[in-house]
Amino acid sequence: MTELKQYALKEVATQDGRNGRNLWIVIYDKVYDVTTYKNKHPGGPELLEEYAGQDATRGFDEFGHSSDARHALKKFLIGELVEV
Repeated sequence: MTELKQYALKEVATQDGRNGRNLWIVIYDKVYDVTTYKNKHPGGPELLEEYAGQDATRGFDEFGHSSDARHALKKFLIGELVEV
C-alpha cells in the first residue's frame, strides 16, 4: 500500500478551483482533487465550489451520500490531512 501524501489545511485552502487552480476538498481527513468531477457532480458544481479548499465532511454527511458515492470518491483521493 502506498503512503498518502500529507497536506496541511493551509495547503488545501490554496486549491479552491479559482483562477485555474485545482479544486480540492477534505472529507474525513482525506484530501480529494475533484477538479475533473466538478461538472459531473449530480448536485451541480456549485456544491463542490462551496467547499473548495475546505473540510467538506459535514456537508457530505448532511446530504447522506450513498455507498456508491463513497466508493466513487476513492478515485479522487490524493492525500491525507495533517495538523501542523
